Amino acid sequence: MQNNDAEWFAVFTKPRQEHIAKVHLERQGFECFLPMAVNPYQRRSRRRQVRIESLFPRYLFLKANANQQSLGPVRSTRGVCNLVRFGKQLITVPADVIRSIRARMQPNSGLIQIEPVDLEPGDRVRVFDGPFAGLDGVFQSRNGEHRAVLLMKLLGRETTVEVDNLLMQRTG
Repeated sequence: MQNNDAEWFAVFTKPRQEHIAKVHLERQGFECFLPMAVNPYQRRSRRRQVRIESLFPRYLFLKANANQQSLGPVRSTRGVCNLVRFGKQLITVPADVIRSIRARMQPNSGLIQIEPVDLEPGDRVRVFDGPFAGLDGVFQSRNGEHRAVLLMKLLGRETTVEVDNLLMQRTG
């Protein structure tokens, strides 16, 4: 579908069934986008294979013109749970977001390489996933290849904690 009125929608899939949902949605004539990434923290297997995963686990993007094409069959498509909604309103994903994700894809493999945020000691950060999600801290140092040491205020006192390098963002 190459209609200019088409919009991107987020599709919530069943666990580890993003590929199945994509195949079945494409068979129904929908354009789909499932960005894949190399997991930089996954240990290589004995066969030296790198693990490739969905950039957004349990989500893919679907392009359709909701005024001309019924989105009802999407919910009953194999591998799909539902379209993402806010109340009863379907959520659209701006085309700029899709373009920026595609711009990060490596030309030869189509994969996205995830890199940790470049931080200096003293930078303020916010953890956005894991047990410390939503908490602010101060970056102290890297602890190995995959972990960072943060200074956080927990239970009324400053404490150092370790978090995954990919689970934080700079706040200021």
